[in-house]
Amino acid sequence: MITTIIFDFSRTLLFPKDKNYKGSLNKLHKELSQKQDYQFLDHFKFNEELLLLLNKIKDNFSLYIFTTGVIQNAKESKEKIKSIFKKIYTEEDTKLKKNDPKAYSFITNDLGKNPSEILYIDDTIENINAAKRVGLKTIHYSSNKMLLKEIERIVGLNREASLK
Repeated sequence: MITTIIFDFSRTLLFPKDKNYKGSLNKLHKELSQKQDYQFLDHFKFNEELLLLLNKIKDNFSLYIFTTGVIQNAKESKEKIKSIFKKIYTEEDTKLKKNDPKAYSFITNDLGKNPSEILYIDDTIENINAAKRVGLKTIHYSSNKMLLKEIERIVGLNREASLK
């Protein structure tokens, strides 16, 4: 039974407003933050639909983030996610890359959980495969519609009824 859900941050919980931008959100944030008139929310948007769902299930599931960079430390990000997620793991903190199965073993051990209790969600297939090798359940993020449907199925939630 899933008790814990770990999310990637960039392109799962946060997206660039420019739909044509394909690069790293951390890199974009770093470059833009050097400009004096930089406004985070002019360039990035949160996955509000997913965050709404997570806010509804946070009392029944332990929610975490595992991410590569630092964009989650932006003031706007911190304000948006602080009440939903228990902890944020980063590659820097763990000293392990997200495509390395050892990273997921580290997190599993740190949480004191059995891998079969953890659902991991990421948009990068290499990271999904690394998590699978440790025994985590996974969802490869490809669209919000698909992800919401899968989470609802896994957690046994009827979103239409719960959002009324």
